[in-house]
Amino acid sequence: MASKASLATTSSHSSFYNIIPGAVEEGLEVYTICFDRDWELWSQYPDFLEKINVIRVKDYKDTKATIKAFNSIDEQAVIVPHGSFVRYLSVDELKQLKHPIFGGVKILAYEGDRNKNASLLAASGINTPKVFSDVNEIDRPVMVKLHGAEGGKGYFIAFDRDDYKKKSKEKKVDFIQEYISGVSIYAHYFSSPLENRCELLGFDRRLESNANSQYLASFEDPSFTVVGNVPIVVRESLVPEYHRMGKNFVEQTGLVGPFCIETIITTEPKIYAFEFSGRIVAGTTVWVPYGNTYANALWGEPMYMGKRIAREIKQAFEQKKLDDITVDSPKLEEI
Repeated sequence: MASKASLATTSSHSSFYNIIPGAVEEGLEVYTICFDRDWELWSQYPDFLEKINVIRVKDYKDTKATIKAFNSIDEQAVIVPHGSFVRYLSVDELKQLKHPIFGGVKILAYEGDRNKNASLLAASGINTPKVFSDVNEIDRPVMVKLHGAEGGKGYFIAFDRDDYKKKSKEKKVDFIQEYISGVSIYAHYFSSPLENRCELLGFDRRLESNANSQYLASFEDPSFTVVGNVPIVVRESLVPEYHRMGKNFVEQTGLVGPFCIETIITTEPKIYAFEFSGRIVAGTTVWVPYGNTYANALWGEPMYMGKRIAREIKQAFEQKKLDDITVDSPKLEEI
């Protein structure tokens, strides 16, 4: 057992501005694989870099070098994944890491498979939009997601079957889902085996290029490429339902650590969950360092997701319960 709680991750927006500050604040030893593409930004913060251990890797696409860098860490560290992390390391590559992964890897495989993603939400008793596997069955407006789309890039709305066939030409469509009109709300949770609870820590909204512009010209198609995030407080009557959704999802999966359920709220109002992320997401960075309305009320102190992750890892080291926080979603099958 290491003498000090240790955390390891790779360079990204979420790690530099959220995961790492939380770990430093909680007194953890931090190891970060920093790719050359990020070094120009990172090097602007020398005082911050003095507080962590940086291992340089030239190219984020060189997964063998990334795995080697992680496995060179001698301390017993817990690896914390984030969006960029799981985009560039496959599930098979994650399994080659010698250090345990916070929350395991199975949930990340389900997240990356859009059909498995939607099915898992539905199996958790969460209201979801209809999924269309057969183009000929499209009988209503649909949201169409492309293979490998980054942050909503390339998504489009089709109003019916004929519109879909016209707009989808020469595009690699991955997933077709009923389009739900409403406000997008991203709910952030933390599943804690040490506290034996699922914590609802807060909400954010994504700003999606011209879809959220002040004025969308009639000749423009909406674009859903994410350009930023803003915090939001939801209508009070909806909070209990969000609590239920998070609790149900944890009971269905056995997931440990941070996750996000991505939703649309309609005029009724009714909540539809269209996707989940099984790890920290960029939207929680809006809370750093002052915490969030919901998280602060729960903890009685400023609490943001990076700090919450670090708190759980630190307590697991102190209580000799690392196995409890690195268990791999025991209720899910391997895919």
